[in-house]
Amino acid sequence: SSSSASVPLTHRICLVPHIEFNYTFYFEPMFCDLTDGDTPIRIGRFLDHSIPNAKSTNKITFKTRVLSRIHAEIWSDNGKIYIKDTKSSSGTFLNHIRLSPAGSESTSYQLKDGDIVQLGIDYQGGQEDIYKSVKIRVEIGRSLQ
Repeated sequence: SSSSASVPLTHRICLVPHIEFNYTFYFEPMFCDLTDGDTPIRIGRFLDHSIPNAKSTNKITFKTRVLSRIHAEIWSDNGKIYIKDTKSSSGTFLNHIRLSPAGSESTSYQLKDGDIVQLGIDYQGGQEDIYKSVKIRVEIGRSLQ
């Protein structure tokens, strides 16, 4: 008989648009279930021939040109949630601090409830969504409202 202690923990996180100033790249809030030891969720740019956020895939995509195809990864391990930049060109920022230089993979950083993650940098002069960075407020372990 298997002991219940071996069941990996699953964490529900919610990715919410972080509204700043007058203009933010808008997306619908997304719930993700992260289970310790599972494949990381890859975050990147939406490609026209790819399937938009299908529940069965471990991808989250945003339709903006400032993201790399595979920009960052989020996963959980040992009860904690982590993020890293996967060699993106325009950067991943955690609470306004860039995780790694362009084209370099970052080390892993723990995400906490309320953290602000920014993917990419706004393309100056581009007012449309496809030129905007994605700013995300991470909600972890909150009761579902």
